[in-house]
This record gives sequence, C-alpha cells and structure tokens, in this order.
Amino acid sequence: MEVYINPRINPDVYLKNPIDSDLGKKIILAAVDMIDELGYDKFTFKKLGQKINSTEASIYRYFKNKHSLLVYLSAWYWEFLLYHIQVHTMSIDDPREQLKTAIHNLVNISASAKNQSILDMCKLQSIVNEQFYKIVRTKKVMAQNDSGYFESYKKLCSALASIFNNIDSTFEYPMTMATSVVEMSINNHFCCNNLPSLTEIKCGTNQKDQIENMIQYFCNRLLDTCMVETA
Repeated sequence: MEVYINPRINPDVYLKNPIDSDLGKKIILAAVDMIDELGYDKFTFKKLGQKINSTEASIYRYFKNKHSLLVYLSAWYWEFLLYHIQVHTMSIDDPREQLKTAIHNLVNISASAKNQSILDMCKLQSIVNEQFYKIVRTKKVMAQNDSGYFESYKKLCSALASIFNNIDSTFEYPMTMATSVVEMSINNHFCCNNLPSLTEIKCGTNQKDQIENMIQYFCNRLLDTCMVETA
C-alpha cells in the first residue's frame, strides 16, 4: 500500500483545499500534466475542465485564477523539497555534509519523491524550472507575499541559510546564498534545455549530476574563501 505525503500549504493560496476531495485531486493531477504538456500560457481552466469532464466553474471553487493554481503547485514542490532535505540531514552532524545532502535533494527531488506524492514530481520540477519567475515576479508580488503565497519557498531558503550559518557563523549573506543556490539549480536546468549557450551544463542522462557538482563547487569555493579571509 502506497502512503503519500500531502504537504501543508498556506490556505490563503487556495479557496478550497483540493486534497480534501476527489474532484480537487483530479484538478491538480490534470493541471500538472497539462501545464507540463501545453505550457502555462496556453493552459486555461476551460481546457482543464474539459480534461477532467467537469465545469470551468467547479475549478474556480478551488482556485480564483490559474496563477493561484500555479503558486499552489509550486508550494507543493517547495514543501516536498524542504521535507526531504530535513529528513535526509537530521541525522548528519557535519554541516558540510548537510549542505552536500541538501544540494543533492534540491537537484534530485523528482527521483527521491517518486513514490511519495500523488503529483508527478518530475513534471512538477519541470514546471517550476520553466515558470519560476512567473510565480514570484508579478505586479501583485508584495500583496501576495503579505498573504503568505511564498511561505513554502521562504521556509526552504531559511533551512538552507541555517546550514550556511552552521558552516560559518561569520558568513554575512546566508539567505542571499540560499536563494542563489535554489535559483542556480532552476536556471541551469532551464538553460541547459532551452538556452544552452548560457551554461556549461550539457543535456544528457547526467545533467542533474552536473548541476549538483556545479552548485557544490560554487558553495565550497565561496565558503572556503570566506573562512580564509576571516581566519
């Protein structure tokens, strides 16, 4: 019997929690498939309703617009990342090893969460990689931030920042480094597949290994340099 993990997502993101009903689950399952296939711009609630044999109005009972749905799906992704990082680092005492493990999970979440989510984490990772800036960089970002839309993303970044602090308590920019690491993973996944001249990462079966090694390289070089300067 498979046991799925349902992440806790800020209720301000949705009107009705889709996890609480069969229709709601159908909505988010089909949404992931359709956004991954069509792209966010071509995705509509009308098309989603046709896909699940329901009305467009029924979807609006769960989400007030497709941006809220996208934020919900991204929050699901961030919560899963945070859960896996916490689970896989809790028994590790060395903060350097914690960072190594956290980066591994950050890049490889779709594989490690394969049988723990009702949503396809591989597709969800692709959606977040492609749509990240549409999720967080909108005209309404400040009001949405006040409403807790990005709570899951900020919790993930705070967890990474804590690891940087544990490695070097004198490091001046732990949160900046944390957000940079997350976006480094997102940007290089995207560029590798769409703008290959902007990254040294090469598409292929070891693409994620390359990205993981690159992030490890940047983090270790920066931390080592800072620790030498303050010694």
